[in-house]
Amino acid sequence: MPFLRFTRFLAASAFAFGALPLPATAAQAPQIAARSYILLDSGSHRVMLEKNADERLQPASLTKMMTAYVVLDALKASTIKWEQLVRVEASDLAHVGGDEATMRLQAGQIISIQDLLTGLIVVSANDAAMVLARTVAGSEDAFLGKMNDYANRLGLSASHFATPSGITTPNHYSTARDIAHLSVRLTEDFPVYLAFSAQRDFSYGSFTRHNKNRLLDDPTIDGLKTGHTAKAGYCLAVTAKRSVAKGKAMRRVFAVVLGAPSNDGRFVAGRQLIDYGFH
Repeated sequence: MPFLRFTRFLAASAFAFGALPLPATAAQAPQIAARSYILLDSGSHRVMLEKNADERLQPASLTKMMTAYVVLDALKASTIKWEQLVRVEASDLAHVGGDEATMRLQAGQIISIQDLLTGLIVVSANDAAMVLARTVAGSEDAFLGKMNDYANRLGLSASHFATPSGITTPNHYSTARDIAHLSVRLTEDFPVYLAFSAQRDFSYGSFTRHNKNRLLDDPTIDGLKTGHTAKAGYCLAVTAKRSVAKGKAMRRVFAVVLGAPSNDGRFVAGRQLIDYGFH
């Protein structure tokens, strides 16, 4: 094989399989302060950067992306309706702690599925997660069965869900890789999710909260979810869509950060990964 053709072959192989280092002119990989992370191209599903991406960790409220997937599929199947009104039961709130993120639901309150889903995604409301779980499946346990069935169908082989909300729970875990693939499927199967996750604020009655995702200041970033517990650390799943090839095409990337040491740190890491993805 002539030398020129051979070098072109090597370059093509390196791009396709990641077997060779990137050219010296490529952007330098950022130093990410987090226990685990991954950067994924949406179109090709190519992993551009990762660290400990298969380590099983508590995913905190990134769990709610799977909760939302199950709810959105029930809406698609018309087993529940967007405008359907639901009564909040005392049992829904029995295990929601006072220090957890909520939308201040009260037993006996009547609320729509759409408002519950908005509270779940925008302000990470744990009480909304519990009401939705019972409404969709009849009980929390039955809903957890659905979450794990969906995880198996989606190929999330390193994940197991033991809570709809993401509070620290034994035998509840996922990986950065699984969450990245969930992010892709969630937005491909239910594009409406991004309309919720890009929403900056949510008000219901006297309740008002801001979306915790600070990266929404960038108009190219439209979600996906934040999460935090003492056990999980600070977590973030984020996606952005930007023009490439001198504006002639659009490209989307996904980044997942697990176990960042601080609130600020997860957004720094998310921004670094997204920007690197578009280089």
